[in-house]
Amino acid sequence: MRAACLIALLLATATAQARTLGGDLLFSTDTDDNDIRRTTVNGWEAVSEQLDLGASLNRTEFAALGRHARRVGVQYDFHAGALLSRGDLGVERLAGREYVSGNLMVETYRGEWTFGAGLERALVDSERGIALGLAATTAYLMADWSSATRGAAVVLGRTAYSDDNDRNRLRARLWQSVCDCGVYVQLAAETYSNSRPYTGSYFSPDRYTRALAGVGVRERTSAGTFAARAEYGVQRVDGEQQPSHTLTASFESPRSADGWQWSAELVHDRKQPGYTYSQAQLRLIKRF
Repeated sequence: MRAACLIALLLATATAQARTLGGDLLFSTDTDDNDIRRTTVNGWEAVSEQLDLGASLNRTEFAALGRHARRVGVQYDFHAGALLSRGDLGVERLAGREYVSGNLMVETYRGEWTFGAGLERALVDSERGIALGLAATTAYLMADWSSATRGAAVVLGRTAYSDDNDRNRLRARLWQSVCDCGVYVQLAAETYSNSRPYTGSYFSPDRYTRALAGVGVRERTSAGTFAARAEYGVQRVDGEQQPSHTLTASFESPRSADGWQWSAELVHDRKQPGYTYSQAQLRLIKRF
C-alpha cells in the first residue's frame, strides 16, 4: 500500500519536463528465512541528448529482524558515441547507522567487443551483517564478445568487506544460438576465494567454484519480450561437491501509446550447499 501511494504521488506531481517516472517492487526469500521487501520510486530527466539525471527513494524491510532501511540516491546515465557510463550515489540509514552506497560503471564498444570497469558499494544484508553494520566494496573489470549467434564474457573482481575479508572472484560465460527461434545453450562458471574464510557473518568459504550448463530462450513479439533460462551443474565448497541449479524467467511489455511500460522477473537459485534463494520483481515505468 505504501508503495502504491508513493508511486501515485510521483505520477500526480509529474511535470512535462520529466523523462520517466517509475516504481519497483522486489520480494526475496531464502532458506535462512531472510525475507526482504524493497520498494523503490524514481524519476529521470533528460538534461541533454547524452546525459540523463535521476533521483530515487527506496525502503527495504527485513522481516526476520523487524527492521527497515531507507535510502535516498541520485543517478546519472551518460552516452556518447562508443562510451557509456552510469552511476548511482546514495545514503542509506539502517539500525541507527548511515552508510554511503552506490555504483559506477563505464563501458566502451569496439565492434563486437565490449570492455568495462565498475565500482560498487552495498550493505551486507545477512542477519549478522546487518547487526554488525558490515558493508562490501567491489571493483571489477569485464570483457564481452558477442555476435548475432554466439558470445563469450569474462568478469574479474575483488570485494573488500569492512570486516577485513577480501574476496577475489572470476566469472565466465559462453553461449551459442541454436536456431532463429531465440533458443540458445550456455556454459557458465565462477570461482572465488576469501582471505578470512568462515567469518560467520555471511557465506565465506575458503574457496567456492560453480559450473553450470543450461538452455535459454528469448522471444520478442508484439505482445512483449519473454526470456527464460534453466541451468544445472555442480558447485564445490572447499573440496566438497554438490549439485546446483538456477531458473530465471522475465517479461517486458511494449511501450503503450501513452508511455506506460511494465516488466516482471522471477529468479530461483541454489548457489550454496543446502541453500536456495528466490526473488520476484515488478517494475512500472511512465515516459513523458
